[in-house]
Amino acid sequence: MLMKKMTAVGLAVVMALSMTACSGGSGSETTKAETTAASSSEATQAGGEAKDPTGLTAVEYLTGNYTTLPADGETVNLTLAHAGAENSDAQFVVLAWKEAIEYYSDGKITFTVYPNGQLGSDSEMIASCLAGDIDIVIQSGSTHISYVPEAAIFDTPFLLAGYKAEKIEEVMIDSEFRDMYNECNEKAGLKLLMLKVADTMNLTSNTAVYSLDDLKGLKIRTAQSESRMAFWSALGANPTPLPFSELYMALQNGTVTAQDNAWFNAVASGAGEQQKYMIPTQHMRPSMDTTMNKETYDSLPSEYQSLMLEIAEAINRLDYSISVEKEQGYYEQLQTEYNLEVCEVSDEFREEMKTAAVSSIQAVHDSVNNEPLYDTLEKCMNP
Repeated sequence: MLMKKMTAVGLAVVMALSMTACSGGSGSETTKAETTAASSSEATQAGGEAKDPTGLTAVEYLTGNYTTLPADGETVNLTLAHAGAENSDAQFVVLAWKEAIEYYSDGKITFTVYPNGQLGSDSEMIASCLAGDIDIVIQSGSTHISYVPEAAIFDTPFLLAGYKAEKIEEVMIDSEFRDMYNECNEKAGLKLLMLKVADTMNLTSNTAVYSLDDLKGLKIRTAQSESRMAFWSALGANPTPLPFSELYMALQNGTVTAQDNAWFNAVASGAGEQQKYMIPTQHMRPSMDTTMNKETYDSLPSEYQSLMLEIAEAINRLDYSISVEKEQGYYEQLQTEYNLEVCEVSDEFREEMKTAAVSSIQAVHDSVNNEPLYDTLEKCMNP
């Protein structure tokens, strides 16, 4: 029964993620959400071990000898907030986490989930988490940097270029580097539960880009992050920081003619509808940080803390395991459904980008201001 239960959880999530990657653009959000909810319900009820198109089930990830809570243990309800839409990848993973923690705790730990920025913007939610008003938040590293400066390490251009996804996953989940990064979060009053560094940042544009010359003066929408603006400025482009919610309109009215993002966000924002070319620069792997108010975490009984960390790691691994398939799915969707033409990035062009970005790479290094963290990451990635 235990194995079937958790197989159903993982299957529901993977099915939902797969459908999101293969579904249409922004015009069909309601249909996607309704279809996803129905499929998740059917998969949970079925409880079988059928596999989704990627061949994945949760048996590999969400069955194990997890900590058992005392029969007379207290009931704890935790609030979890994030800015992702109700049909986003983040929400699907959160729902798997919620079901897993509630199942393995026998209902003694429950999550109340607030997606879609219901409790505020990313910056407002992390502030509320630190104040103890929200227990757990999931946010991008570009926001996390405001409270944990070391999170900027993931904005270092080309820092993790060339490494296999499996190696990145292991270092980010279980390594000396992760231990050090945990400590950085704890100094800020946060307990890091999950760390996702998977999706690559790429470029889409209305003009073809094959060289540094093609980037000169190109108006690129970036996140409101100094390191990302510095990167594109170093390459001769004209970066324009805008909230993600304004991206579609900015492309539509010509405020910007290109945008810097993961493939998923090019689909989710509808940016693909306003672009002609996709340029797989793979220049950065930003983080998604899932953190909990440390005082709240420390107030939990030790068994509760252990179970929280165990299930969080299992879900973190599940998320990583399907990331490669998801990213490829969005890459193909932009070509087949949005008809974007791929500008292949040559090795020579990528090396030119690295060379031109030296000043921005150093600027990020200086802002992190933690040489041992860089050294430990290097040691873990290249043992």
